[in-house]
This record gives sequence, C-alpha cells and structure tokens, in this order.
Amino acid sequence: MHLNLKARVFVRHLGAVGLILCLAAFGADWIFSRMVLGEFDESLLDLAQAEATAALDRPGLPPRIHEKSFGTAPPSFRRLDKFIQVVSLDGQTVARSANLGTAQLPASPALLGHLRAGEQVFETFDDFGDEPVRLLSVPVEIGGIRYAIQVAGSLDDARAAIRSARRLFLAMSAAILGAVVLTGAMLTRAVLLTIDRIVSRVRVIGASALTERLPHPGSQDEMARLVETLNEMLGRIERVFEAQRRFTADASHELRSPLSRLRAELEVTLRRPCDRPEYEKALRSCLHEVEWLSGLTNELLTLARLDAGESPASQPQSVRLTPILEQAVSRLAPEASRRDIAVLVDAPADLTIKVAPSAAALVVGNVLNNAVKFSPHGSQIRVQVTPEMGTAVVAISDSGPGIPANELPHLFERFYRGSTARGSDVPGVGLGLAICRVLLEGQGGSIGVASPQAGGAVVSIRLPLAA
Repeated sequence: MHLNLKARVFVRHLGAVGLILCLAAFGADWIFSRMVLGEFDESLLDLAQAEATAALDRPGLPPRIHEKSFGTAPPSFRRLDKFIQVVSLDGQTVARSANLGTAQLPASPALLGHLRAGEQVFETFDDFGDEPVRLLSVPVEIGGIRYAIQVAGSLDDARAAIRSARRLFLAMSAAILGAVVLTGAMLTRAVLLTIDRIVSRVRVIGASALTERLPHPGSQDEMARLVETLNEMLGRIERVFEAQRRFTADASHELRSPLSRLRAELEVTLRRPCDRPEYEKALRSCLHEVEWLSGLTNELLTLARLDAGESPASQPQSVRLTPILEQAVSRLAPEASRRDIAVLVDAPADLTIKVAPSAAALVVGNVLNNAVKFSPHGSQIRVQVTPEMGTAVVAISDSGPGIPANELPHLFERFYRGSTARGSDVPGVGLGLAICRVLLEGQGGSIGVASPQAGGAVVSIRLPLAA
C-alpha cells in the first residue's frame, strides 16, 4: 500500500519512538531485576556472615542457630523469613532454624564439592516448599572442623516487586507512546500543512502567471529556504520563458521579410512571360534571399544548441593565441583588401590561452567581420593583445561610425541591430554578438563593447590564460 509523505513520516516517527521505548523498558526491567535480586543476595550474605561470626565467638561449642536476640538487643530484621542451616562438609545436618520444621535445605554432592574448595555458592530452587527459594552456602571452620552455613529466603516478594515494576514500565511506555502518537500527528500535520499550501500555490502558477511568487513565511527556517529556492527557480523560468517569447517573435519577424520578398519576386516573375535576362535577375534575387535565410537558419540552430547546452565548441585546451588571430585575419583578407582596409595585429607570440580553439576562432572571426563591414574604405583595424589578471584581452578597434551610448547595453541581445546597422546596407540579422557572448561565457571568458568619443568601436574579448 502506497502511503503519502505525511503518513510515512508519522509511521517512521512512531516506529522509532516505539523501538526506543521498548529498548528503554527492557533495559529498565533488566536493571531493576538485577538490583532487587542483588540486594536480596546481599541480605543473605549479611545474615550468613552474622551467623558465622556468632559461631566463631564460641569455638569450643558446636554451632547453633540464633533464633532470637539475647538480652536487650533489638530484634534482627535480617533474620525475618530466612531459613538457616548448618551442615558438615560430609552432608550431615548439624543445626537448623525452627521455621524449617522437618525440612532440610538442599546440600547436593556438587555443592559440597564447591564448599570443600572454599567457594561460597548461590542457588535458586523454584520447587522448595510452596515458594521459590534463593540459597546461599558459605564454608566456615569452627574449632578445627569445617562446616557450611546455609541461608535461604523466599523470592516471592522480590519477584512480586519485579512483576509490579514491569507492569509500571509497560503502563508508562503505553502512556508515552500514546502521547507521542498524538503529538506526532499534530506536529506532522503542522509541518506538512505549510508544504501543502506551497504545493497548492505552485500549482496555480502557470506559464501565464510566472510573475507571481510564493509568499515568504517571514522566518529563517527550512520552509523559508524552500520558498526562497522556489521563488528563485520561478524567476529563472520566467526569464527563460520571456527570452523564448522574445526569440520566437524576433525570429518570426526576421523570417517574414525575406519570405515575403521571395514570394513577391516569384509571383511577379510568374505573372507574365519574361525574357531570359529578367528570369536570371529574378533567380539571382531569389538566390540572395535564400542565402540570407540559410545564414539566419544556421545562426538560429547554433543559438538553439548553445541554449540546450550542446556547444559546438570542443573542450578547452591550451593553445597559442597568435595563430588563431592570424587565421581569422587571413580569412577576411580578401574582403579587407577589396575595401582597402589594413588589419594590424599586435600580439605576443608566446601567449597561450585555455579555450576551445573553434570557439575562440568563431568569436574573433565574428568580431573582425563586423569591424570590416562597418569600417570605411582606406581605414585601419587594430588588434591589440595584452595579458591582464589571468586573461588575455583581445581589443579589436575600428574607425567606423561608432555606436550611440544608449545602444551599447543592447548590442548582445538577439536580433538587435543598432541604428547604424539598420540605416546602412550592411547585411546581418543581429545574432553574431549574441553567439559570441554565449560561447565565451561557456569557455570562462567575456566580451564587452565601448565606443570612444573620437569615433569607431572597441570590442574587448577576454580569454582565460593557460596556467
């Protein structure tokens, strides 16, 4: 049978307390029994020693039992309900107390053997007379003759006390267990009631109400930490949902324009017969739109893989930075040469970084590509590398139109294009810098943009140095 959390907590708590009470009750019963029987044995031993002392005081006379106190001495309470017998070590009874009547205390050959060896022996007889009896036999030598003084007493009172104690322990355990059941149920309900309220509240919060938060209990206990953790999780989910909505809206907007142009171009071309040059012009225009869509799709797929934690970059490794910069510059050399743009690289030759080479190459290539696209003809692009606080700072500066200060915080948002980019014929969809930031954060690096008042832009790429 499946139990809910409240029932499982209650049952486990009840079982643990019940086990503890059982162990405590059995332990208390064992200790109490040992104490009662131990005190009973001590009383037998005291009486036996008193009889032995009295017999030793009369070495010339045969041993006898002191049935009553002599003279004005007070009565001996140790003597009450005790049987006393003196036997020789060959088993002959020398003397015995009057309350034994015609009966004799047991003196088996095995017992006599232990007494001859000088040992005192405790024995228990459950069938002596009508009551259980505890017997102590102590060897003693009187006038050169060895005897044994035997003292016995009924165990009825001791066992009755033990039985009463057991009933008391059982009643106390039952009362404690009942109190634990009641308080455990109340505490479990009180503790889990808060959790039930949290669960009910969380169920109400859906995708359309992610701005809502759980009310804080106002304490600093485990429930408060649970509420804080859930609120933090709701905040992260809200940011993810918002980013997803914005991403979907931006992607739909970016895809709608080229698809509309492509459809219009095809409809116009098919509306009437055209000459071959007109068909070729229409097809080139459609090819341009398809290429643009293909680039957008590739960048969207890259972002989707990065968001899912499936980075296309390999694991970080120690690589030299200079070859990565040189390869990126060489790939852009044809476009830079066509626009008469000089790319100057100033980097230490032996600088080693700890990144995935493909990620570093993609980031540097994207930033250099933007610098080339926005730089005027005949200008320069400088790539300055300096080590700084455990990182290699790659500063790529251009002589372009610059970036307004109010646009700088938005440059790394997806599909964001500044006023300069929108007002020019420079191609792009606004995903390059967003991809660069996600890649660098996954490699332990960062990226930032500044726009000096003199013009142009400076993109600073920070890559972790190899140890």
